[in-house]
Amino acid sequence: MNHRNAQKSKYSWILILCIIIGLLSSLYLVFERHQIEKSQNHIENIVDYDAVLRASAFEKRSQQEAFDALRNAGVTAFAIYDRTLEKAKDAGQVKVLSSEEMDSVRVNGAAIKPGATYVALISGKEGYYKEIREDLYHRIGKDKVKELNTSIGPVLELYGATADSYAKMNLGISKLQAQEVADRGFNVIVRPTNYRNVTSEDIQYVFKRLEGIPHVTGMIFAGKEALGAPNLTDETLALLNKNHIPLVGIEAVNQLQYEPQQGFLEMAAKNNYSVGRVYTIAKEELKKITPEEAAQRFYISDIERNIRFNLFPMYETGINNETVLQTTINYINIATEKLAVKGYEFGPADIYPAYTPNPLLVVITMIGAIALFVYVLQMMLPMSKHTQLVAFFGISLASIVVFILTSGTLITQIWALSSAIMAPVGAMIRLMEEWRRYDGARPLGAIKSTILALLYLVIAALFAAIGGMYIASLLGNTKFFMEFALFRGVKLTFVLPIILVIIAYLQRFPLWNGRMINSKEEAKTFVVEFLTMDVKLYVFFIIAALGGAVWVFVGRSGHTAGVPVPGFELMLRRFLENTMYARPREKEFIIGHPALMLATFAFMRKWPTVIHFLLTLAGVIGIASMVETFCHLRTPVFMSIMRGYDGLLIGALFGVLLIIAVRFMMYVTQWFQAREVDHE
Repeated sequence: MNHRNAQKSKYSWILILCIIIGLLSSLYLVFERHQIEKSQNHIENIVDYDAVLRASAFEKRSQQEAFDALRNAGVTAFAIYDRTLEKAKDAGQVKVLSSEEMDSVRVNGAAIKPGATYVALISGKEGYYKEIREDLYHRIGKDKVKELNTSIGPVLELYGATADSYAKMNLGISKLQAQEVADRGFNVIVRPTNYRNVTSEDIQYVFKRLEGIPHVTGMIFAGKEALGAPNLTDETLALLNKNHIPLVGIEAVNQLQYEPQQGFLEMAAKNNYSVGRVYTIAKEELKKITPEEAAQRFYISDIERNIRFNLFPMYETGINNETVLQTTINYINIATEKLAVKGYEFGPADIYPAYTPNPLLVVITMIGAIALFVYVLQMMLPMSKHTQLVAFFGISLASIVVFILTSGTLITQIWALSSAIMAPVGAMIRLMEEWRRYDGARPLGAIKSTILALLYLVIAALFAAIGGMYIASLLGNTKFFMEFALFRGVKLTFVLPIILVIIAYLQRFPLWNGRMINSKEEAKTFVVEFLTMDVKLYVFFIIAALGGAVWVFVGRSGHTAGVPVPGFELMLRRFLENTMYARPREKEFIIGHPALMLATFAFMRKWPTVIHFLLTLAGVIGIASMVETFCHLRTPVFMSIMRGYDGLLIGALFGVLLIIAVRFMMYVTQWFQAREVDHE
């Protein structure tokens, strides 16, 4: 059936020129971004220092041997937290006694108070005792702390709260413990807790404890507040920068942005988002997974989400008849080896610089995105060349003004979203135009049809890649790299291309009652006929099935948690992650790309239009997914490129195999039909 009567679009070459210039600008910015991302290749592997001391107490090997094993596994730093009396007692730094236990102790010039808590010095640990005394004076005041002269040496008497409250009260960062970590040859990660009614003196007190400690390579706040929140975080940030200590945020449990800590986002913004990002696994979650899976999660986090600080939790029980410490060492070693293969090095983490791309090049790229929008729009809503240019220059001028007035973030997000939608739609429409070139011809041979199917898949992918480059450059700055800002509208990038491709298909092919819909009158007639047609019961089941497919498709996309991933797919993902540079998306190489190749094959072989239509819609999924990959700005741009390339490579292979399989099934079916005719 001849489809050539459909109205052809006449585009302005100025649009094409602007798209190309915008693409060249974006490629330069993408290269610049890649250079920055490539240089951020140092990762800090961290373990809780107190947890290691506790675990090593149950080891046959010496403490020094345990630390050597951790170093060999890739650990480069230890995290130290605010000390508590409970931790100090467990570590043998002081004795914590009740009033009953003090009854046998002779006290000079005073009496034991019932219900009081006592902190006694241990011989050889005088430094820790002095630090704790200083912490108590600072935390609760000298009027609540009394030092006694006793037969067992100096003892601190605490009165006014329960023994349990005093035992768990945060005291402060221990300089002696920090120095101990540094003396062992490891970096120090400081994890202070904010003070109640925090003052400037409190903040100064924390940093005074860090004076003279070498290799303090990060500060990660503990608890729900940054040190100094809510009003004194500027002082904390100033002291961090003065002492060259990186500010580090904790990635949220859902792996999206950061755990809420009052004051942290404001500090990051004032630091131009040049901060570190730490990944860890909750202890309850660690219990449910194997060491191999735990290692894989750290590995993927580092290579895909700009994580440069790994905080490895300790297993609470050993696995495979190994100790807790050895089990932990094993999975750290697995993660380290995987990362080393990727070219990462270990030590003080690299912190992304405060990078913002050249504004002029961003504007040029934005103009290219606007030209792409108008170009694709005129393929769906035919307009004269004059109208195209008026729309293009008008929108460009307005966008440039908004960019100048608003510093660019909002308007660049809008045109990035436009590129994510229009690039795959434009690719599919250009493909439809190529298909129509063979409309009046006789069915092509199977081999030529297969070659064209492969060629058109590559062409569509390259066209769609223009949108990916626009997104990667328009939003390619540290604020997006470190996920303080997100690409908005990810789910739209999956849904709208499908809807727009349906409209474009109905304009170009006689799917509805043997006619095309390429005018206002035909569109009105289609709407009336569609809404008033008779519907069979089985149609509801088909709609329900399609609705389920859409729910899974959309629910599995975007930034937020959606449809859960089944176990067999997780296994496939792990296999691909470990065998390819970047794991391609299943929706591309299993569904989209093979379907698009089969759609071309179906058209060239003159299969029924409805089959071609359904295959085309499935093909949109793969092309749109390739562009959507670049919407995840926290992923290094080279990895996004390789993800699309790997998906295209495997998808093309699967597409050829699918065509061969369909051809084989058709031959078998024809053979059986011929046999039945012969028997008759």
